[in-house]
Amino acid sequence: MKKAVLLLGSNLGNRTYYLSQAIQRLLSRGVKVSKQSSVYESPADGYTSENTYYNIALEIEFSLSNHELLELCLATELELSRTRSLTQRYTDRTIDIDIILIENEILKTPQLTIPHPRMHERLFCLIPLNEIVGNWVIPTFEKTVQETLQTLNQTNEIIKVNVEL
Repeated sequence: MKKAVLLLGSNLGNRTYYLSQAIQRLLSRGVKVSKQSSVYESPADGYTSENTYYNIALEIEFSLSNHELLELCLATELELSRTRSLTQRYTDRTIDIDIILIENEILKTPQLTIPHPRMHERLFCLIPLNEIVGNWVIPTFEKTVQETLQTLNQTNEIIKVNVEL
């Protein structure tokens, strides 16, 4: 079994429902969740929206190939009514599942880049990751998640929220 870290986000509809449904669907398909962060609320990043995000990080164990894991994440998004815009990179979404890290792997294909290419720029990503895998090394930077978070100069307001998934 390999380990990876996923970041789930939702800013449309019942955000806790979409996050919990995504987790349940991953579990039902053989993915094991070994650690789960708190839920954090943050503003949209990269575009303007009145809807704030709920984000959660999961450390998972899986026996699929990396691309099969990606396909599982995309299929789960589709099942939970995620629609992708052909003209806009960032839009509101019921669910977003990003593969952030896969152990110490570096991977760059047209479909999948690991570590996630913008993880080091995103407070909403690093804060939940730091909670569960702060000592993981980001191989492209040779820094831990915690070290990367400490050097990020971003002022977005990220709030831990008390919700049950």
